[in-house]
Amino acid sequence: MTHVTCRLSSVVVPVYAVALFTPTIINNLGFSAAGAQLLSIPPFVCGCISTVIIGVYSDKMNLRGPFVVVGAGASMIGYIIAYVTSKPGPGYAAAIIAASGVYPTIAVNIAWAGGNAGGDMKRGVVLAMVIGIANLGGYVILLQAELVVT
Repeated sequence: MTHVTCRLSSVVVPVYAVALFTPTIINNLGFSAAGAQLLSIPPFVCGCISTVIIGVYSDKMNLRGPFVVVGAGASMIGYIIAYVTSKPGPGYAAAIIAASGVYPTIAVNIAWAGGNAGGDMKRGVVLAMVIGIANLGGYVILLQAELVVT
């Protein structure tokens, strides 16, 4: 249980990075604040589409691990591109790649944790604990942002 929670927590931190900082990253690439808010929608739409597609194939193939690795790899490529570029086009493409890679890993990890728990009661407790503890990743990101500001 602990390794499943740690695995999911390590995947949730990049999700919060995409969710909390995409408008700021887009704004820093030269767009206005209102434009950055509007341009932050397509990465999430692409993330949603990739989550549905990867979730369906993951269930059809009854495999979880390879899909998590591919999603994490795609997300890492997006973050690397975002880190090394200062131009709006590649930076925006990097945000889309990162969101398309990181969001499916959450759904697959939760399905993986639920599939490994036996019985309805255990499955419910495991899913609640995994999601609850994984959401602490957002708290960690906010704490780190507070430490950087002060």
